[in-house]
Amino acid sequence: MPPWLTLVLYLGGWLVVTVALSLACARLDTRRHPLAATLRGVRNLLLPLALLVLLATQVFAWEREGMATKVLETLLWIAVIHVVLSLVKFTAFTRHEAGQYTTRFPKLLLDILRLLLVLVGACFVIAGVWDKDLGSLLTAVGVSSIVLGLALQNTLDNVMAGIAVLFERPFEVGDWIQVGTTTGQVLEVNWRSLRVRTRARDMVIVPNSVIGKETLINFSRPTRVHGEAHVLGFSYEDPPNKVKRIVHQVALATRGVVTDPAPRVRTINYAAYTIEYQVRFFIEDYERQQEINDEFMTQVWYAAKRNGLTIPFPIQTSYEYRMEMPPPAPPGTRAVEALTRIPVFVPLGPDELAALGRDATREEYGRGERVVRQGDAGDALYVILDGSAVVSVRDEHGAEREVARLARGEFFGEMALLTGEPRTASVTALEDLVVLAIYKEALQALLARRPPLAQEIAEIMEARRHGLRAVQELSTAPPEQREKIQRGAGELVQRIRRFLGL
Repeated sequence: MPPWLTLVLYLGGWLVVTVALSLACARLDTRRHPLAATLRGVRNLLLPLALLVLLATQVFAWEREGMATKVLETLLWIAVIHVVLSLVKFTAFTRHEAGQYTTRFPKLLLDILRLLLVLVGACFVIAGVWDKDLGSLLTAVGVSSIVLGLALQNTLDNVMAGIAVLFERPFEVGDWIQVGTTTGQVLEVNWRSLRVRTRARDMVIVPNSVIGKETLINFSRPTRVHGEAHVLGFSYEDPPNKVKRIVHQVALATRGVVTDPAPRVRTINYAAYTIEYQVRFFIEDYERQQEINDEFMTQVWYAAKRNGLTIPFPIQTSYEYRMEMPPPAPPGTRAVEALTRIPVFVPLGPDELAALGRDATREEYGRGERVVRQGDAGDALYVILDGSAVVSVRDEHGAEREVARLARGEFFGEMALLTGEPRTASVTALEDLVVLAIYKEALQALLARRPPLAQEIAEIMEARRHGLRAVQELSTAPPEQREKIQRGAGELVQRIRRFLGL
């Protein structure tokens, strides 16, 4: 083939390939695809140098051992290494997420791979293009490496520590970490150090050798969910279960707090002027930690105000009122109202009810607390003033079964009060519970003043046990039932007198 035809073919092929690569680069640029940089390297560097080498050796017949030819081949190898580095960066180190191309591995790993490819390419150039023996060169490099290693000991320490971090991969670019006293977001990992941006937007450079010696906390691993804990103080007058319920609701309503794991609120300490509660919740992203904590703490104040809770502070405040106060209700009014609804105390007069109400005890139970336990000895009757409770019995296998629920105004434990018999069921508070407790001593003093009252109470108890709503219904009951009730009442009154020591 004539040299001029070979020249035309080479130039034509180069022109066609260059145009094709230009069109491909333009299309990739519109999509912001990182492969466009690789194609531009092929078009601008690799193709022109390859054309020059072909023209010099095939058309102009330059000698392969000539200095000019070796220089061109060396430049061609450099272009090949550059294109290969660009291609490896795209294929192995770049990933496509949410419409954007991001780096998959740390920059340090990319630097190491670049160095290895450059060294391999240099060996090919030295051995293949310049026909040099690599043995003597490696010996010289080894001696020089020892000298440099001694001179750059601290730098090499950072490099080796960086390589260890690279393979262990305790964090990635974008993670929030804490190294020693430094907390921030990872921006870059290079040969010598780690670059971290703090919340104050300051750049902190942490040497790689420090990472291997300090405790490292990654707030973004294994998931971006991060736990937060706060200690809050509320007044001794605020029921703990009410406080925990409201704080739990505030935590769930705070934007950025996840529902799984759910927030937890615990009573942790009875301090000098406050009850302390620890609330622990989990946030969706550590980067928003300060904003989420600010919103939670702000909403706690408003929720406390709305629900009548008090956040105390360690000072003494005195209030002086100069207004006419309404006359207070007589003591024991609510207790008397509650006692009048109990059938056992129907025979009692107003004065006797008032005396019994004054001797009664107001008791409070938290949600889940046992008021009475099945099988325990009893000596008190309970009237529910506020809240609700569940009645359960234990079978022969030890399993508890719910049999009833009690609400405000209902009562339980009358047989324990009158006869001291063991509890036949357990009663547990379903929510915060307020009860009025009538103990044996209060009823004992009342019956001592009016002994016939024991007979009347026994007849009421026996009539209720047989399904009659009042003793007056005995007159219309069948003779057999009346006789049975009278006999049972006689036995019951003896048990009452024996238990109360009358």
